[in-house]
Parts: sequence; C-alpha cells; structure tokens
Amino acid sequence: MLAFCFNAVSADPDQTILNGRDVLNFDDLETPDGFGQIAAGYHGLTFNYFYAFQPTHQDLEGIISVDDLNCAVSKPNSLYGSKIANESPSIQAHDPSHRFTVHSLKIKPLDFPVGFVTINLRGILPERLSSPLEWSVDFPAGFHDSLHVRLEEFSKVRWQGLARLEVEADFHFNDVEMDDWEFCIDDLEVEME
Repeated sequence: MLAFCFNAVSADPDQTILNGRDVLNFDDLETPDGFGQIAAGYHGLTFNYFYAFQPTHQDLEGIISVDDLNCAVSKPNSLYGSKIANESPSIQAHDPSHRFTVHSLKIKPLDFPVGFVTINLRGILPERLSSPLEWSVDFPAGFHDSLHVRLEEFSKVRWQGLARLEVEADFHFNDVEMDDWEFCIDDLEVEME
C-alpha cells in the first residue's frame, strides 16, 4: 500500500459547489509528495478514502509501476483509492440534503502481475428500500489504459439521485482473493442536484 505517502493536505474546504454538469480532473489539488488530501466540500463533494495522486511525481519514481503513470488522464493528477479496514472508498454530497448524478469516469486498477481485478461501482440511493445501482468490470493482468466508463450507456440505468458512490477493486488469482486492491479515477463527470 502507498498509504505512507498521505501526509499532505490540499484544496480549500470552501471550494465552489458545481452548478450543473462538470468534469472533475483533480489537477487543482496539491500533491507535494505525489499524494494530497482532498478537503471535505471539494466542489460540493466529500471523498472518503480517496487521495489526490500525481503518478509522475519524482518522489514516487521506483515506487509505483511505470504501467500506472497513465492514471492521470488529464495530467498531472487523478484520484487514488483502496478499501481501508473494510470501508470502501466513496463519494457523497458534502451537504447531506443534496444528491448527485455520476455520468462518467475514467478508471483502472493499479498494476498487478497475474490474475485479474474486478472494479465494482455501487450507487447508493437515499431511499432505504431502493436497491443500489451496481456495475462492474474485469481487468485481466497486464498494461491498461484507463477505461472511460459512461455509466448510463454501460449499465443501461441513469446514475442519478445518488446519496453516495462506492468504488472497490477486488484482486483474483486462482484461490487467492483480496478485496482491497488499489485503483485510480480521473475525469469524474458529475452533476449536483
């Protein structure tokens, strides 16, 4: 895990809330050591267990795989996430009375030499009786570009009215399974409601 790098805070907590549809590329976040914290309320959202990530930062040279330098599609930054203590990385509206729509995102697991990684997206709706929206994709071992996931097109459902979006990456190889694999996200297209 790269968690030892998370010792920097960036972004103003009073960031402007998005008006309408926008693409967040996280390039305005400071990543002094290759990683940076995301202040609660960043563009009206709270990012739990996510960190700003600059894969090409000189302090990360030799620490991350060269196959992961493309995590930041828009350059220089992306988001880095991994499950921590059984808590899934998640995104939610900073104001609990607000909801949001996720239109698309670019995502990939961090490098793995064998097996495959399944990335799972789960959209939690505010109504307790509603089933969550779910979509997943498998990445076989080897080099990958970030996958541009257009949620409505891929899942056949509009991901709107979300209280929270959870993201997980699960590693599989023969009988070995790990449900806390690392992944990165960039160009998150969201709309506040």
